[in-house]
Amino acid sequence: MAGSMQPDALRSALTDGGEFALLDVRERGEYARGHLFLAINLPLSHLELRLRRYVPRRTVRVIICDDGSGLSERAGRVLESAGYTDVFVIVGGAPACAAAGMEMYRAHYAVTYAFGLYVDRHYRPPAITPQSLQAKRASGEELVVLDARPIWDFHDASIPWAIDVPLAELPYRIRDVAPDPKTQVIITCGAVARGVLGGRTLIEAGVENPVAVLTNGVRGWELAGYESQHGVRRSAGPSSREAIDWAHAAAQHVKNHYGVTFIAGQTLQRWRADDTRTLYVIDVRTREEYEAGHLHDAIWVLGGELIGLYEDHIGTWNARVCLVDDDTSRAIVTASWLLRMGWPDVVVLEGGIHEHELVTGPEVQDVPELDNAHHIPRIDAQALANRIAKDATLVLDVAASSQYESGHVPGAWWTIRARLPALIHKLPAAQQYIVTSEEGRLALLTALDLRQLTATPVAVLAGGTNAWREGGFALVNGMTRALGEIDDNLAELNVRAGDDRTTALAARRRMLKWQEELLDKLERDDTFSFPPLP
Repeated sequence: MAGSMQPDALRSALTDGGEFALLDVRERGEYARGHLFLAINLPLSHLELRLRRYVPRRTVRVIICDDGSGLSERAGRVLESAGYTDVFVIVGGAPACAAAGMEMYRAHYAVTYAFGLYVDRHYRPPAITPQSLQAKRASGEELVVLDARPIWDFHDASIPWAIDVPLAELPYRIRDVAPDPKTQVIITCGAVARGVLGGRTLIEAGVENPVAVLTNGVRGWELAGYESQHGVRRSAGPSSREAIDWAHAAAQHVKNHYGVTFIAGQTLQRWRADDTRTLYVIDVRTREEYEAGHLHDAIWVLGGELIGLYEDHIGTWNARVCLVDDDTSRAIVTASWLLRMGWPDVVVLEGGIHEHELVTGPEVQDVPELDNAHHIPRIDAQALANRIAKDATLVLDVAASSQYESGHVPGAWWTIRARLPALIHKLPAAQQYIVTSEEGRLALLTALDLRQLTATPVAVLAGGTNAWREGGFALVNGMTRALGEIDDNLAELNVRAGDDRTTALAARRRMLKWQEELLDKLERDDTFSFPPLP
């Protein structure tokens, strides 16, 4: 049974220098309305699917937070069933922590947003306003705009004529995208963090080109009244040998200046065998490079994402982090920023992937709980379509509300998995429940829950809603049937697909205000501060 932890004991746990995983198991919307600074959002609904990647060591100290509603106790049982042995539930959850004087943070990615603002305040990289950028472009001045986010974020919204070059890739590709040292390089992102870090990365690499950061990125561009592009994929091509050699030389300067440490393969082997410390082996190259060959235990996180959004990837603070690439230049850039963020034990594998046995293909995630679902009946898309036509079944969709809204099986009800015990009685009577999610894994776990909650037969849509879509069957848009509160995101601060311009700009202004207050809040926080920057 999970132990209990009072807020005062939590304050000590966050500052004693030991490893901990602070998991907030509420839905994204609830979490975003107020959470502890270092809390990783791992909703109970998805816990089994992400737990072992975020928290790989079963004996690490795991601290669970909710709103005092009992989600933490349920999550504790999941953790204990998975073999975690040092689990604590915060008594009273986030409200009790706030009452004890601990700072609460709104929205997602507070740590990495705050770090970008902290870096900007300290280094003051050259900035350019959207108006100045537009004027330079209109006058025909020689410049290139590089977006430091991954291509999937770039695809959502980008500056016209920008090229996607993710943060840690910038030194690796700059010689090819801006070969003339007179060309001005403008770095942007969605808002602040990755743009500032990307601009500073190029300056530290010693690039000759003048570098400036677009003020508030795509958000600032739109607030200035300019149109962004949507659905565009425009990225830099493969790096030339000359560009790679330049990046490698630049990385050695960064390594020496910021004290980036290398370890040999033998040390990595010893660390793998040490069950008293958490180890993340992280390959920071592109997805294509990773899948062509990587270390057997390496997870894939694009280098810039590990700096800019580590909260989406690793959950144990103060863990050992070993970064891997091919020639070490991208790993060095990533390590230099993680060290400055406050990760105390970050190293780069000497020689990268070379002279190590490699495996190919995508990252394999360990979810033993799915093995318990082998007996759950599967139904294919055509059979489900036939049953819907006969009105013989009820489809339950447990994907994200945004995914359901953008397209779901006709007649499907949307709900949140973790809330089913309280809501199951509100579902209409049916001969059978068919559960779906985007690709089907969450649906399988939900089906296991349902079998404990109802005598109605339960099955899943094989391949999830993706299979329905790929089979050419019609989808319905909108939140047509919702079971329970739609609270798995914070719409107040986010721009949603389909928002009109006025609504989207208002959300961006609210986000800008949140961003402006973030560092002041962190200065009042007695549980964390970023290290002094050199």
